[in-house]
Order: sequence, then structure tokens, then C-alpha cells
Amino acid sequence: MLKKITSETQTQPRTFRDLVNTPFKKAMFVIQIISYVLIVGSPVIGGLIGRMLDMNAAKTGGLIFGVFIAGEILFYGSLAFLGKEVVLLVRDKFKAGFKRLK
Repeated sequence: MLKKITSETQTQPRTFRDLVNTPFKKAMFVIQIISYVLIVGSPVIGGLIGRMLDMNAAKTGGLIFGVFIAGEILFYGSLAFLGKEVVLLVRDKFKAGFKRLK
């Protein structure tokens, strides 16, 4: 049967708890956070690993690029499972912020 959408169901605010309501989604969210750290911190992480392994500058640059690519792969992989919920949560937060400005 089709469920009729009422104004009550449309006005319910989404929360972080709605986003990670299953163990799999919690794991995907953790992977997404790790991907943010890898993407933003790729120069530092790659530089530290390169220094620990005594790599030259070219190899360290390649390692930094590899860390960045690994972060991107993890980000898009987790986004495939969390995409719609993340977009809806961010949209609701922006709407709430703009309502406060008016």
C-alpha cells in the first residue's frame, strides 16, 4: 500500500542518529571520517611516512599522492552508502540556519 505523506512527516528534522541507524552505516560513517583525515592530511601523513622510510623527494611525493587517492576512494565508497542521507541532513541543517537568519 502507498503511504500518504502528511505535513507531520515532512517537518520532522533529520538528525545524526537517523544517519547512522545501523552498524553498517556507523562503519561507513567512520570510514568517511577517516577519508576526510586522509584527504586533508595527505601531505603531512605522506611526509611523515616518507621521512620514516628514508625516501627521496620524488618517492615521498608519490606516497603523498597515494594517500590522497586512498582517501578519495574511501570517501566515494562510503558516500555510495550514505549519500542520500548525508545530503538530506546537510540540506535540513542549511534550511534551519537560513530560517534563523530571517
